[in-house]
Amino acid sequence: MLIADDDENDRLLIRLAIRRNNMSTDTREVHDGVEVVRYLEGEGEYSDRGKYPFPDLLLVDLKMPRMDGLGVLEWVRTQPECAFLPAIMMSSSDHEADIVEAHRRGVKAYFVKPSDLRELEKIVHVVAEHWAAAKRPVMREGCR
Repeated sequence: MLIADDDENDRLLIRLAIRRNNMSTDTREVHDGVEVVRYLEGEGEYSDRGKYPFPDLLLVDLKMPRMDGLGVLEWVRTQPECAFLPAIMMSSSDHEADIVEAHRRGVKAYFVKPSDLRELEKIVHVVAEHWAAAKRPVMREGCR
C-alpha cells in the first residue's frame, strides 16, 4: 500500500491502525502528489523496485501540496499502465463536491478521516481486508 498524505500525524495514525489490526500490509509513504507520481513511475530514488515495490493500493489524501489528491487521481487514470491501480481517498473534507469529484476521477472509496483512533482502525481494517482479497494485475516496473 502506498500512503500519500502530507500530515505526518495522519500517516503515523494509519501505521498505528495497521499495526494494531495485526495486518501484514507492506506500506510505503510519500508526502505529496508529485511524490506519488515519481513513486509510481519508478523515478529517481524510487527506481529500486526491491526497496520501493509497485503498490497494490493507493491510499491518498485530498489536500496535499504541489499536487492534490484529485490531481493524483486524474494522473493515475490517464496512465494506461497503471489505470487499474485502486485508489482510496481518506480526507478530512466531508464536502459533497469533493466526494463527488473524487468519485468522478476514479476513486474506489472515499472516507472522511475520523478523529477517533478506533474508528480509523475500523476503516483501515476494512480497506486492507477488501483490497487484499481483490485480484489485480501485478505491476513490476511502474507507470510509464
